[in-house]
Amino acid sequence: MNSDHIMIKNHLPSVGTCASGSMEIPGLLLVPAQETGENPEETRPDRQPLQVFLRRCQGNRQNVQGNLLQAHRHHRRHCPSCPAFHYQDLEHIWYSSYNLLSFVWVGPKPVVFIFDLEMMKVILTKYIPFQKSFKASNPIFKRLVGGLIVYEGEQWSKNRKKLNPAFHLDKLKEIVGTMQNQGQETLDEWTRMMPKDGSPLAVDVYPFLKHYTGCVVSWALFSTAPTPIVKRTFAIISELTHISNQAQPFIVPGEQYFLKKYKKANQIEDELTATFTSMAEERLAQRRAGENEGEPDLFDLLVDELEEVDIKDKNGRAAAIHEIIQQCKLFYVAGHETTANLISWTIIMLSNHKEWQIRAREEIFQVLGDKKNITADDIANMKYVNMIVNETLRLFPPAIELTRVVEEETSVGDLVLPKGSMVMMPVLLLHRDPKIWGHDAMEFRPDRFADGVLKAANGHSAFLPFGWGVRTCIGANLASYEAKSFITLFLRNFSFELSPTYAHAPMVTLLLQPQHGVPIVMRKL
Repeated sequence: MNSDHIMIKNHLPSVGTCASGSMEIPGLLLVPAQETGENPEETRPDRQPLQVFLRRCQGNRQNVQGNLLQAHRHHRRHCPSCPAFHYQDLEHIWYSSYNLLSFVWVGPKPVVFIFDLEMMKVILTKYIPFQKSFKASNPIFKRLVGGLIVYEGEQWSKNRKKLNPAFHLDKLKEIVGTMQNQGQETLDEWTRMMPKDGSPLAVDVYPFLKHYTGCVVSWALFSTAPTPIVKRTFAIISELTHISNQAQPFIVPGEQYFLKKYKKANQIEDELTATFTSMAEERLAQRRAGENEGEPDLFDLLVDELEEVDIKDKNGRAAAIHEIIQQCKLFYVAGHETTANLISWTIIMLSNHKEWQIRAREEIFQVLGDKKNITADDIANMKYVNMIVNETLRLFPPAIELTRVVEEETSVGDLVLPKGSMVMMPVLLLHRDPKIWGHDAMEFRPDRFADGVLKAANGHSAFLPFGWGVRTCIGANLASYEAKSFITLFLRNFSFELSPTYAHAPMVTLLLQPQHGVPIVMRKL
């Protein structure tokens, strides 16, 4: 896996077949997988140039699984309770061994790890050859994630333009009050839970944070607090998320016909289709009756396309409904799970670094004074809170990597990447690289952001918690406001520390989350 042997065209054909006895297998399948640390020259296969007829490849049956067995052994040794193993389990090992470039086989697919910033920029801006990798993902995961995040080219541009108004800064500033109201309800519940004898409250705040962010998403999507039907919808999307988290990063051909998880995923998909169809038709009826007044919410923007389809066009309406479902699932997962995890990691960091908890609280009292309501301008003026959230995003980015599938053979720097290969850019490792962030890159030090993001990264564009370039997450500002609003309220009303039962176990599923929750001990101020 040494960088000297990554992706030379003759060594990695993009198509072809190999013959092993009488069995024909796709060309990439039988290439020997190298264990970390082995000499590439010792295990590198003697590969022939691609030809129109069959050729024989070196390898054995175990090689069909690429480096996944190695990842599995590492996973079982270091995180046996995690729901699924991934090649991410070995990223840090490969990075420390091979530095800026390395690759690994994930089953029959080569995955190239890119750590070089300039190469990352090229990959993230050239959307024609490098496209989102969701088409290569587990089929259950593909049910969960759709809409804007998977679109490319003209389809992405059209939908991004349509949805941008819902995420404009002026629009987001208007719902800061809603965020505050929902956050205050959570704090009030914790206040009611406080022991009557005045002792501190020990509680796992993670479920409460997920409820808070779910309520905010409901307001952003539907301009209302969660109704019973919305709660049910969010609950089954969460269930689909859980099923996706349990899925392995590869599939056995035909497993979708006999595994229970696929049957359950199909049932959830059917219920979501029926529910969102009903909700969309109800919203259209309200429009026709003149009952849908005020500024359009995100659901209105999604329903616009359905309104333009002729009621007799069943296929067109089914496609429009499918679009609504995919977008709603995306915004629920992104706006709900992402922000709940961000707030959770921030609370964990502030619990472990009391000096920053104290600094931020003092700043909040200074900026707000006796004001009851928090505005977007107040949040912007809280320098410590902003620095703390940025540092948390650096150490615990929502998605630990950015991946792209190579749609056509292309060159990046000295590499020739064949069609069908995958490139992976490890955001988590980039965010903790001492060459970029300094010798204290592994430490929680919010003051590194005192003079802005670029200065914090020593002049590098290396802060990528929500992606980079034109494909930066459309909900990044919403998540930021939502997290900062809650953290401000929490610090203003409570002091807190980690519970003795807290176990630090960052877990990668769809997002980076605390595996065992966020048990803390809090005191009312």
